[in-house]
Amino acid sequence: MKAEIISVGTELLMGYVVDTNSTTIAQELLDIGIGTYYRQIIGDNPERMREAVEIAAERSDLVVLTGGLGPTKDDITKHVVAEIVGDELVEDPEQLEKIVDYFKNRGDDLPDNIYRQALTFKNGLTFLNEVGLACGSAYEVERPGDVPQHFVLLPGPPFEMTHMLKNYVKPYIQSKVQTDGVIESLYMNLYGIGESKVADQLDELIENQTNPTIAVYAKPRQVTIRLTANAADTESARKLNLDLAETILEDFSPYFIGYGEEQTIEHFVVDRLKKEEATLSVAEGFTSGKVMESLAAVSGVSSAFAGGVIALNEQATSRLFELEDTEYKIGEALAVRLAEQCVEQCGTELGLSVIGDLTANEDKHLASGTAYIGFARKGEASQVKTYPLNERPLAVLRLIAKNEALAFVKDMLG
Repeated sequence: MKAEIISVGTELLMGYVVDTNSTTIAQELLDIGIGTYYRQIIGDNPERMREAVEIAAERSDLVVLTGGLGPTKDDITKHVVAEIVGDELVEDPEQLEKIVDYFKNRGDDLPDNIYRQALTFKNGLTFLNEVGLACGSAYEVERPGDVPQHFVLLPGPPFEMTHMLKNYVKPYIQSKVQTDGVIESLYMNLYGIGESKVADQLDELIENQTNPTIAVYAKPRQVTIRLTANAADTESARKLNLDLAETILEDFSPYFIGYGEEQTIEHFVVDRLKKEEATLSVAEGFTSGKVMESLAAVSGVSSAFAGGVIALNEQATSRLFELEDTEYKIGEALAVRLAEQCVEQCGTELGLSVIGDLTANEDKHLASGTAYIGFARKGEASQVKTYPLNERPLAVLRLIAKNEALAFVKDMLG
């Protein structure tokens, strides 16, 4: 099945808003074995939108549109698609009731055009918007001698779109197109190894893949291997994936940080800390809280991460960590001292520090230098890691140092 995604909104074309919706939709479709062949971005113009939808209708089996379902006159996605498929738009009573209740509870009058958000296809399917006001829709077009064609309309706000996509649209699509068993994906996450090395070592498996299939893609310092199996039932598909995963782990177990589409090095570190029933505190210099921010974003982190300190200059660092005048010299010794002070002052089993000795280039846009990462464990000898930072923007160097610090914690936890 060929899928096509059309993102609607002049703000997307102008660059004022980044189109993250099409990326999310493509990933979720791939998760159920449907590849996206084309992507379009269209402004709020009826003629150009009609042209885009007609082109998609000619070449794609599944057309997913996101955006343009709101209450204003330039929200025309439903109207354009209804005209093309030859159906009528009607108000969905359940979505309409939700809209009315929303304004009633706020004590506001209903705007005249607000009802547009409850419009849906008369002969189609409505997806109730549980986290917003504009409902989604689906319409199936019969094609002589061919499989039916499907149009799916989703709201534009990413939170609303993602909620509707995962909870309603994916099951709907699976019920329509998965007639030959089930498709199940398993995500394996590796950290501290390059994508090219992973792909090279998996080359023979990828070359001969049948079921499950293998796909490799990279994020900073992380590589995800997606295994996708087709089987008669979910249990059989999962077993196919897990059997292949065990084979792959024979080569990559030192880099493995867990399964799951959302798994990250931060999740791995927090999980290991919980497993050891240990707590961590952090002292950061030039990374300006990036390590703490990433850890704090993990659900349930408070039992493993106590907090920490951001100190950007000598005066603040010396005062907060009770350093003697001779102790403040950026390097390995200071990194160790700060990590040990985290353990002592925060009362945690583990302490981590990230500091850097950086020099800006002539125009101040780039910097280079060295990061020093200290690690302390109560009752054991402290460790330190030195990492060279090549000339890059400061924001990039902070991200690199954050990743290296978390990787160091991973290695120290074993």
